This record gives sequence, C-alpha cells and structure tokens, in this order.
Amino acid sequence: MIDPSRFERVARIDSTNSELMRRPFGARPAEPCALAAEVQEAGRGRNGRGWLGDASRSLALSVAIEREADGASLLGLPLAIGVAVADVLAGHGAPARLKWPNDLQVDAPDGPAKVGGILVEARHQGALQRVVAGVGLNLAPSPSLSAERVGQPAGALFADGAVPPREALERALADALADVLEAFPRDGVRPWLARWRALDALHGAPVDLLRGDGTREPGVARGVDDDGALRVERPDGTLERVVAGEVSVRRRG
Repeated sequence: MIDPSRFERVARIDSTNSELMRRPFGARPAEPCALAAEVQEAGRGRNGRGWLGDASRSLALSVAIEREADGASLLGLPLAIGVAVADVLAGHGAPARLKWPNDLQVDAPDGPAKVGGILVEARHQGALQRVVAGVGLNLAPSPSLSAERVGQPAGALFADGAVPPREALERALADALADVLEAFPRDGVRPWLARWRALDALHGAPVDLLRGDGTREPGVARGVDDDGALRVERPDGTLERVVAGEVSVRRRG
C-alpha cells in the first residue's frame, strides 16, 4: 500500500510517468510513491502514442517503487498491472477487458473500444532500480478523444458520466499497482495469468501482426503462454510467440 504521505496529486503535468522517472535517486531505495494528475499534457502510450488527459473525464496515475537491482525480468509486468487495474475498476462498477499487452477495453455499439492504457518503465542508477507503472483511463465520454489519438476506437468506462469519487478510485488503483510492483520481482507473471486469461479481449479473434518494417501478417490470437507472451496462430497452422515490443497487434474486422 502507498503511505498517504507518499501520494501526490497535481492539477496539471506533462506526464506522471515522466515525472516519477526523472526524479533523482537517493542513497538507498525510496518508499513507494504515487502521483496523480487532473490533466496530463504529454502522456505517453505504447509506441510513442500520445495519451491526453481531460480534466474530470480522465485519470492519469503512476506508481514508482525502488529496490536493489537484481536483473530480474519485467516480462509480463504490464499483464499483471492490467489485472490489478481491471479488478479495481470492476469493484467500482466498471468491468473492462484486457487487450494484450497493455490496453483496457469495453464493449461498445461499434465493437471493442479502448478505455485505458498501461505504461511500464524502468530506470537504473548504480545498484538501484526504479520501476514506474502508469495508467491512463477514460472515465467519461470526451469529445477530445479520437481513434487517431489512442490508436483504436475510444470509449469510456462510465458511459453515462456517473464517475465514482475520484480520490477513492485513485487511491485504490495506487495501492493495487504498488502491491503488484512489490510482488512481481518475487513471483513473476504467473499468479496473474488465470485472471488475465479470463479477461482476454483477443482470444480467438482474427488479428494482424504489424512488424517494425511496416509489413502486416494475419493470424488468430490464441492467448498467452506462461511468460505472458502472446501466441498467434499463423495461416499455416503454426504458432508464433510474440513478445511485447516486438510487434503491434490489431484486431481484424
């Protein structure tokens, strides 16, 4: 859990993740901290996409934790964070599904719509490692959001605009993220996989793999393996293991 004295809230910032990443290290690991913003002017999503905050309609929150660096892999951490976020939202009456590796979606009249994204970053200094997990959420419908800005059709968690008390939601999310960041170096992604699979928005769906060179290959999403990598069935029936950061995945149709 985040100590209340380590929870900050600001009206406006470039990016909550960027702010926690650029803060200087101390001589020893700092206690976990959280930073929330009403408006995020230069929020960042996956592959450099912008994630803009809209006061009263969106939420931007990041949690940072420091520890002695031991070389443990962060592979699968966005999936674990996604489960934690989805569980908090479900407890506040806003069930969401998870799109590999780091998006939250809801069903909308025109199909799945993105309502949130997760960004995990790490920084090292000497023997210390800082891991920052950020989440951006569309709480209520906003005219400023578009498919071009979020990379797919945009939706809202609370389509009727009845958003729960913001501070309670922020603190619940911050505590959930801190719990995952504390446990992940020890447990890895496996304790969260069953829940993630139950929330998988892509399982069995036709998808396109977008390569870094611009090529596009069709396939069918077949869930994740025990390390959190996506399995995609290719047209010839073979399975390809896709690691986050290697390619982008888009639903077809």
